[in-house]
Amino acid sequence: MLFIVLSLGAVAALLSATALMMAPSDMTVGQARAHGLAFIAGLVALVLVVAAFWQRRLLAEASRDCTLLQRTVEALRRREAYDEAEFALMARISGLIEVFTHTRNLEAVLNEAVRALQSTLQVSAVALQLQDEEAGELALSIEEGGERIDLGDETRRTVIHNGKSVLVNQLAASPGFQDLAQQGYAALMVAPLGRGRRATDRSIGLIAALNRGERDFTGRELSLLAHFARHAGLIIENAQLYKRAEHLAEHDGLTSLYNHRHFVATLNAEIARATQLNAPVALIMSDLDDFKQYNDTHGHPKGDILLRQVARILLDNTRQRDIVARYGGEEFVIILPATGQRGARRVAETIRAEVERLQLEGEQGPSIVTITLGVAVFPQDAPDAETVIQRADDALYRGKHEGKNRVCWASPPSADDASLPARD
Repeated sequence: MLFIVLSLGAVAALLSATALMMAPSDMTVGQARAHGLAFIAGLVALVLVVAAFWQRRLLAEASRDCTLLQRTVEALRRREAYDEAEFALMARISGLIEVFTHTRNLEAVLNEAVRALQSTLQVSAVALQLQDEEAGELALSIEEGGERIDLGDETRRTVIHNGKSVLVNQLAASPGFQDLAQQGYAALMVAPLGRGRRATDRSIGLIAALNRGERDFTGRELSLLAHFARHAGLIIENAQLYKRAEHLAEHDGLTSLYNHRHFVATLNAEIARATQLNAPVALIMSDLDDFKQYNDTHGHPKGDILLRQVARILLDNTRQRDIVARYGGEEFVIILPATGQRGARRVAETIRAEVERLQLEGEQGPSIVTITLGVAVFPQDAPDAETVIQRADDALYRGKHEGKNRVCWASPPSADDASLPARD
């Protein structure tokens, strides 16, 4: 319509101008009036043409402004949806952190976190994988919506070792993702777990979101996944620190055996249980012979190696239910639940023989190591935990004075002990 108005205005202006130029010089008054009106009409038509052009320009600018406004509104809506999704996801993570604080069940919390992420991103599957740094293998894999999701060595190396995120929207057309494409997945994005803001921050694993149908993951979605991965990584790292602290609170740092505090608490608990069940509890206390001399001769690093090897012998020759602890220095203790003198004798003599066979090579040739052990049994030798420890310790040092490398008893093995069942 605007084009028609512009065309008519232009024709009118052209005709008026032509009429004025062709007017004779001796025209009458009427003719002059007609030519004057034609001039005025042409001028009006010209003004209309200019006005029409100006209106067209204003309409074009208004259309551009409207388009920009629509785009701005759409961007704000996308931003609002992203913020809502991020807020909802972070609220779920905060709740999971609180749950973990009370339960310490990391795997259950991570399962719930993965389900929350799948629901928020509305994807087909989510996979969370933790890397065992020492073994170089996956320590934990949690999958929701899929099974046995193998992202490939190259992807794991890129994400875990290099700390980089990955986004691929056409898996079938991308090299290295054919296995995932054959499983029916079309799009993928992966972010490192535990990756902080600094480039030196390490990654402890990865988290991946996959979709089976065609989908174009955006940078915002990848950013949301990375944000989630950082918080999930903090939960995992805190769990690992708590587990490590819990381990150190109960274990000896050098030998990884239970420490003195855990030993005393466990002995009291075992004797209380044995009292209710009318069952025996044997205690073996042991001490490496001439360990100070060994340290002075071979050095403390060699002494530490010896302590760790003896600890391994103790663990290898006891049951899983038995408690092996480092009492202090070169002294070790073993709690044998539901075990009388006969069972304790077999364990003590086996350990003594195994330690004697242990030979360590040093600068001055091989060294023969021996150990002396003292054994006491509850309730036969003592009525409580403190007294059992004292009786076993007395037997140990009696063995030291009698020549070392032997097993001594708080009281001589009785004939009644022969009727006790063998250790299971």
